[in-house]
Amino acid sequence: MRALSYEGQRVLVLAPHADDETIGCGGVIQKYIRHGSPVRVLIASVVVSESQKYFKDMSQYKTYSGIHRLAEMRRAFEILGITDFHFMYLDDAPPIRHHSRLDTVPRVEMVTMVEDHIHDFSPTVLFIPSRTKHQDHEVMHNVALTSARPYFWQGSIFIYETDGEMEFQPNLIVPLTADEVSIKADALDAFGTQLGPERHPLNPQTIVTRARYRGQLIYADYAEAFQVLRLHG
Repeated sequence: MRALSYEGQRVLVLAPHADDETIGCGGVIQKYIRHGSPVRVLIASVVVSESQKYFKDMSQYKTYSGIHRLAEMRRAFEILGITDFHFMYLDDAPPIRHHSRLDTVPRVEMVTMVEDHIHDFSPTVLFIPSRTKHQDHEVMHNVALTSARPYFWQGSIFIYETDGEMEFQPNLIVPLTADEVSIKADALDAFGTQLGPERHPLNPQTIVTRARYRGQLIYADYAEAFQVLRLHG
């Protein structure tokens, strides 16, 4: 008996930034889509204007185009089969007000936006990011907990891993096929402005290595790991 049913579901994935959904659950997303279950991705913040990213190997920040990153996201989603995606905040001109600054946004404002998508999409399953060293991840995690309170919404909740987990303890391991891992790696590779070298967490080879490690937990070739927060039977 498998722990997850991929047929007849409606899946809402909450992502702090464009690429977190690919890193954490790009494999299971493929499974749901292949079985005909609608998947919606809600991304908290995207910078449409210019933005910066720190590159350790060069010990410096580099500027990249937000429009370029949006194009990368669309390509990654095309690879994964995602057609339904939305943004909570778009920073389209300096100063940047939301990206990497979600801890300055009133939580009730973000909770209301997530609640609206729950009303509109009627999900049966919710995937949320784990708490990490990044403040946006922690904020999105906490917003999800409030939005998915059981007297508001009663579906299943799974926490996915991205990068920099502080308290992620997986208790659900989902096996992936070699094709699913390859597609997931290709999707991540589309985010060219965000990629680092092989030892960096945002690298296609790192994704494959992690999938192999998670697979060993259930004696499978590859897998993704999740933490079950609530399972609606």
